[in-house]
Amino acid sequence: MVKIVYVGFGIVSQGLAEIILGNNSVLPVVENVEIQTVGILDIMKGSKIDANGINMHDVLSNAKKADYSLLTDTIIDIPKAIQEINADIIIEASFTDIKTGQPAISHMESALKTDKHVVTTNKGPFAVAYKQIFNLASLMKKNVAIEGTVMSGTPIINVLNNGLLGSDITAVSGIMNGTSNYILSKMELGMSYSDALSQAQELGYAEANPTSDVEGLDTLAKVMILANVVFDEQLIQEDIEVRGISDITLSDVKEASSNNERWKLIGSVWKDNKGKVHGSVSPKLIPINDSLYGISDATNALKITSNILGDTTIVGEGAGKIETGFALYNDIISIANR
Repeated sequence: MVKIVYVGFGIVSQGLAEIILGNNSVLPVVENVEIQTVGILDIMKGSKIDANGINMHDVLSNAKKADYSLLTDTIIDIPKAIQEINADIIIEASFTDIKTGQPAISHMESALKTDKHVVTTNKGPFAVAYKQIFNLASLMKKNVAIEGTVMSGTPIINVLNNGLLGSDITAVSGIMNGTSNYILSKMELGMSYSDALSQAQELGYAEANPTSDVEGLDTLAKVMILANVVFDEQLIQEDIEVRGISDITLSDVKEASSNNERWKLIGSVWKDNKGKVHGSVSPKLIPINDSLYGISDATNALKITSNILGDTTIVGEGAGKIETGFALYNDIISIANR
């Protein structure tokens, strides 16, 4: 039995819950281990703790109707609740704050200090406190799994940590935000920026407040995570140039098209020939012969440059309820297998 607790029960957590129910709550490992949800902690929607297991079918059915009446407990001190619940894995999917990483950092530290693994898609803590969290996990002999923080269900963290070992990576750059890429793709078809943004919001790609996506802050967090993963370097936000796509006009897009180029919001992290690590986020003109040129709509792509392999491009969905939920599910399986 693997006992899990959701910290934050928004779209991503609901996607994971749907996947677990769809697989009859049994993990595809040798022992056919069952997943049991023993807690849901959400400061806005309400909370529920049940050592015997929560009926997630009922909770999800209600959530589809935006009815959270089954989450009846009011829990103000979530870190304390995390410490007190008897569970194996904490699913941290609360609000992302890339300036402080809170409250997610305190949630994760509470879990690790009380002998619980952490699985998360929350970018904030790993943009600003990557080493702090992983050092604590190492000390406590617990796992922190972050596959979903950069490209949702596309396994880029595993590729960087395992699939390209020894390749001597010198740079990683690409399209890391599906919302901005969707907007730029629609503008190529003649849609205005505001109309494309509205459509992205209707489809669930963009939040009601899209600032993090369109002004490059979401991509900034991913650049900072990649600096840690690839180069073991904690970049400082103030040292990274960040520009979004809100100033790009239809005439800019049309002019680029006439030159066989496309505007893309590109996040980059690289090491110069003196060994210093740099990061940037800005719109760039991508030529037709570049592997990122054909990446359209909400799709993400990362180009990994190494001395041995040259450029390796990983393409996949960078957003979505089920896609991001799968990243969490895959990390749970990995921990259970260990």
